[in-house]
Amino acid sequence: MLLAVGVLAALLERERSGLGQVVDAAMVDGSALLTSFLHGMRAAGAWQDERGTNLLDGGAPFYDTYETADGKYVAVGALEPKFYAALLAGLGLAGDHDLPGQYDRAGWPALRAGLAAAFRGRTQAEWGEVFAGTDACVAPVLGPGEAPAHPHNAERGVFIDVGGVLQPAPAPRFGRTAAGLPKPPPRPGADTDAVLAGIGYTAAQIMALRTRGVAG
Repeated sequence: MLLAVGVLAALLERERSGLGQVVDAAMVDGSALLTSFLHGMRAAGAWQDERGTNLLDGGAPFYDTYETADGKYVAVGALEPKFYAALLAGLGLAGDHDLPGQYDRAGWPALRAGLAAAFRGRTQAEWGEVFAGTDACVAPVLGPGEAPAHPHNAERGVFIDVGGVLQPAPAPRFGRTAAGLPKPPPRPGADTDAVLAGIGYTAAQIMALRTRGVAG
């Protein structure tokens, strides 16, 4: 992806300068760039190196996953105060004064226990109905076989059937030059006749090759 963006940027720059250039893209550069926000937070004292102690690595109880009554899971990402308020309201905990403050790190264990107990009270589907249309940032954790049927994905057509295999649809989507639907890969040998004909074999010669078992 880093290389693709680099090539596109170089093509755009070429239109302005008329000059070409080498695009040097390494996987290690891309992986390092993905951690830019972590290094920024660390420099600001907002990120600790110890695993599971930070806002986005499972340390914060309002940014984690929780088991539901049916043994499934929901993901919670209620960082901002308004989202957190919607989370508590949906869980029926909005008036619980025993809960620690959202950013009271000393109270996070107790807050996590309270959220976990609440989520265990209903099934994943039931929580989906509770939080549907809200800003609580709560969503079901779905497996690859479940994701295509989720209402959001189904409504947008995120997944398509290609040769009997359900897979992600082409993206991004363009308003004027829409991408065509992919086709399933050819079966081994499906293009043999066309390839042989393309290099000069006659139909009779191709048939002879097939008869002798040279071409399948």
